[in-house]
Amino acid sequence: MDQANARWAFNASKWTPTFEQIMAASSYIQPEEKQRISKYVFQDDAKSSLIGRLMLRKFVHTTTLLEYQNISFGRDGRGKPYLIGTGDITVNFNVSHQGDYVVLGGSEGKNIGIDLMKIEPPANKNIPEFFRIMRRQFSDHEWKTIYSYFKESEQIACFYRMWCLKESYVKNIGLGITVALNEISFNVKSELKVGEITMDTKLYVRNCLKENWFFEETFIDDKHAVAVSYEDDNGQRNPLTYKFLSYDDLVKEAKPLVAPDAEFANNFVQKKVKPQ
Repeated sequence: MDQANARWAFNASKWTPTFEQIMAASSYIQPEEKQRISKYVFQDDAKSSLIGRLMLRKFVHTTTLLEYQNISFGRDGRGKPYLIGTGDITVNFNVSHQGDYVVLGGSEGKNIGIDLMKIEPPANKNIPEFFRIMRRQFSDHEWKTIYSYFKESEQIACFYRMWCLKESYVKNIGLGITVALNEISFNVKSELKVGEITMDTKLYVRNCLKENWFFEETFIDDKHAVAVSYEDDNGQRNPLTYKFLSYDDLVKEAKPLVAPDAEFANNFVQKKVKPQ
């Protein structure tokens, strides 16, 4: 199951879906997933959600060799997808989307969390005011790291990098987390670069180093940071670079679960694009 260890990315902003593509996609996902996607006001959000679902189905099918049409997902109390009725299959996965991209992290055996953040100034607030509001979410050490940068653009980039790390950890831990976010503190060392994986960031929870936790960080492009978290008692560190997928890649192995849905497709292609 080497394919179980995967890092995928899809640039949703560059995909303009056709009616025929959405018609086909409507048959590849579960009815409740179509309902969730239909509720989005803007096509950008609907696209990202649809891509995420297709990513999950492709990943599970190619990793486990389960029949595509027999794969079924549920959601836990936090909305995180999980496989239903697959016995002792140990494949784990997580999806995140924000800005222009959708990303997937997959792992055999190890639970995994992934988060993606677009680095941009906060909407309707200046950066000092934004930082004041977010003060309690970060440790003193993290704020010291953020403010070690002179330019506000660098400070906000560091802020989102830290937030991405926190989210990847929280998504990994799930409902069991009982620690305040400012007690989850990251010590970053290397600068992030596009296409290069950094793995020397350290996690401290209530000032205690979590030696068995590892974080893969990179820039997907110069505006999108991504972090993957996993715990490994054996200290295995095998960072993976991201494979960029197209729509054709996503549906290459797809098989219909249900009949194509023209109403869903019409609703989808008529959605407005989110204002910039």
